[in-house]
Amino acid sequence: MKTFFAILWLVSSNISANECDIPAETLSAYYQLSHQASGSEQQQKTSPQLFQLHRDNHRVLQRNVSKGINDIWSQHRGRLSLTRAFDEYQHAIEYQPNELAYQPSWRDVFQLVAIPELRKMQLVEQKHAGCFVEQHYVLTDNGMEYQLVWLPHLRLAKFLQVKNAKLTQQWQLTNYQYDKQEITSLFEQYSQYQSTDYADIGDNEGIPFLATMINQGFALPTHRAKASASQHNHQH
Repeated sequence: MKTFFAILWLVSSNISANECDIPAETLSAYYQLSHQASGSEQQQKTSPQLFQLHRDNHRVLQRNVSKGINDIWSQHRGRLSLTRAFDEYQHAIEYQPNELAYQPSWRDVFQLVAIPELRKMQLVEQKHAGCFVEQHYVLTDNGMEYQLVWLPHLRLAKFLQVKNAKLTQQWQLTNYQYDKQEITSLFEQYSQYQSTDYADIGDNEGIPFLATMINQGFALPTHRAKASASQHNHQH
């Protein structure tokens, strides 16, 4: 455990103190997600996946860079709507709140990495890095072991490990920044994609992208960032 915290402290030292003025409501965060399966004779580790989180107050863009799938979430009167944009096809599908198979919490969308409730976890260490506070939590629950490094000022998970007997999953924050122009540009980029309402997909089979989605048995999306060592999210 001491080695674990020592490594994280070295990583945190690379983050400059003056970045603590970044507002939590408008920032960009960059993550690497890795999975490692454990067996009795060998361990298998998959290639890391890259994700980005871009917040713009009541809008959040979650980018699965490895798969070219981008979710733009909007909150209005406590309800969430979703636009899912596909880079390969330059096409987006729009979902109304009642068309989502699962209505995630704004907390999970806002953080990208869904973590257990902090009040249920054990705070084992708190560190100050410049004007940042870095909190280290652990939790064992129903055969799952959680290790979390939390940045409360930015409302971001810096590191999350979820482990059970078969699989270990790790989210690692690699960078974060505030660039209002870049964030605005990204949202504008996806607004230029051709879009189709989810309810109208069946009436537009002539569009190659939609025909492909139908042939693949395209299903209603669910929130993809639920932290679980047995998860297979971010796969669709």
